[in-house]
Amino acid sequence: MLKDSRKAFDTTTIARLLSHEDEHGMGRVFLYTFLNEVIRQKRPFPFDCESAQVSPNLMIVDKQGRSIAVEHKRNMLRLTLNDQSTLGPICIEYKGKARRKAILDWLTACIRYTSLQPELRKELTRYAQSIQRRIWFTKVLPVH
Repeated sequence: MLKDSRKAFDTTTIARLLSHEDEHGMGRVFLYTFLNEVIRQKRPFPFDCESAQVSPNLMIVDKQGRSIAVEHKRNMLRLTLNDQSTLGPICIEYKGKARRKAILDWLTACIRYTSLQPELRKELTRYAQSIQRRIWFTKVLPVH
């Protein structure tokens, strides 16, 4: 489980959610969801989540050598995708409201998978609600 849902939703929290080795017990579900909700919404990217390793500094590498570098700051989320078959790294940036919306969409999708883990679901919902409060447009967070 996540240690303290009252703290800011920061890089450490994202790394722990994406790591299949963390104690949240969800395996690679959150990584698959991140790939689909945040990365593939902008660009198709072949990536093997089953072989992926996540470092604490948010470098995610699969066995084919493809990598996703995640840089998360207060008002910006930058993803650098690197696939050896392309000519170079591809950068995706979410800034301001778009960053908050991308993270909220990801967390909302993750919450759907936590029905058997009420404490984790509660913590993710708290993170999502704190991010949702900062979004200027209305979006209803589904409660399950």
